[in-house]
Formats: sequence, C-alpha cells, structure tokens
Amino acid sequence: MLKVVLDTNILINGVQDESSYSFRIIKAILDGKVTAIVNRQLEKENRLKASQLIKDRAYKKILEDYYRKADFTKRYTHKNVVRWDREDNKLIAAALDGGAQFIVTEDRDLLFLGEHQGIRMVTPQEFWRYYQENEEEENSDWQDWMKNLLNQ
Repeated sequence: MLKVVLDTNILINGVQDESSYSFRIIKAILDGKVTAIVNRQLEKENRLKASQLIKDRAYKKILEDYYRKADFTKRYTHKNVVRWDREDNKLIAAALDGGAQFIVTEDRDLLFLGEHQGIRMVTPQEFWRYYQENEEEENSDWQDWMKNLLNQ
C-alpha cells in the first residue's frame, strides 16, 4: 500500500473542494486504500491552520477522520534538507520516519527539491495519476479473481 505525507495545503484545500485531486487523495486515505503518515509536529501545524481557515463542521469532521486513519511516526528525524524554508523539513522527517514514498504538496520549495532519499515530492494531480495507474492494475487483478471465484 502506498504511504504518503500530505502537506497542510493539501489538507486545507482538499476538504474544501470535493472535486479536487487533494480531496480524492484524502478520500483514498479514509477508505483505507492509501496510508497517511503524520508526525506530531506536522499534526500540530495542520490543526492550527485548520482551526484558522476551516469553519465548516463537516470539513472539520473529515480532518478528524483523517487523523484517526493516519499512521503516526514515533520518532522525529532532524533533517535540514530544505534550507530556504526550514518548516518544510518536518514533512521530510515524517516521510523518512514513516517509510512514505511520496510527499504530496503544492509548495514550490518541496516540488523544486523533487526527490530526497527515494521520497518523491509531487503535486496532488501527479500523485493521483500515479495512484490510478498502479491501483487499476491491482484492482483489475482482484476483480478478475473475484469474478472467477463467484462464477464457479
């Protein structure tokens, strides 16, 4: 299963626009199809920004469900990879500590970095495209197996 770290901008934008790629990713996490990785520093930032920017109770509930589904890392790797915006380093730390393959963000500093120790920094659209290509193959095999099982 894919493991991702979602930047705060993805969570804020995603819960407010149900037609967005960000919301699709959050929904995949809530449905147990993708694993979200969070560390305490990132959770603290997410909750602070959400309390400032999100007023709708339904959206806040989606975020609470997201935190219940997320895997929290137990330690915090101190990395200084993004020197021009040190706040972004907590995302890289969460990804390293949690074994995530992707950081999904709209932050230009992280996107400019591109990759770090096998962790890809991607936009929501890029992640969703990758997810669909890989999930369709897995789901297709699973669906074929189930059809054969039920027809016999």
